[in-house]
Amino acid sequence: MRKTSSQKGVALLLVICFSMVIFMSIIALLFTLRANLRNLASFKERTEAYYLCETGASVALILISNGKIKPQDSFDYKMGGKIYNISYEAKKSNGGLWDIVSSVGPASGFSYTYKLRVGGRRAFPWFIRGWPGGA
Repeated sequence: MRKTSSQKGVALLLVICFSMVIFMSIIALLFTLRANLRNLASFKERTEAYYLCETGASVALILISNGKIKPQDSFDYKMGGKIYNISYEAKKSNGGLWDIVSSVGPASGFSYTYKLRVGGRRAFPWFIRGWPGGA
């Protein structure tokens, strides 16, 4: 039995359609991976900034407990081969808690500010609750 030219065209069309579906699936997968990597990097940066801001709050509490009350200050902090500029502003609130606004500055490559509410015995807090934003 002989194949006609229309039958050969159907096979070619099926191969082209199948190739297009595979190509579009690969493109979609690459875009999804890129978005996930961007989200992961952003999450890492925010988490790093939070704990660096928590370091600023701890430094503020240590200075306050040692009687060296500095309501505002900034310092450089070295971690993982990078130098971060951390600043804080501390205010005593009602109930013996401290409201501390701590920021990681542009010297570190990103800029985040967290408002931290700190309470506890002496210089070592029972809890530190933080949320993004300043004043």
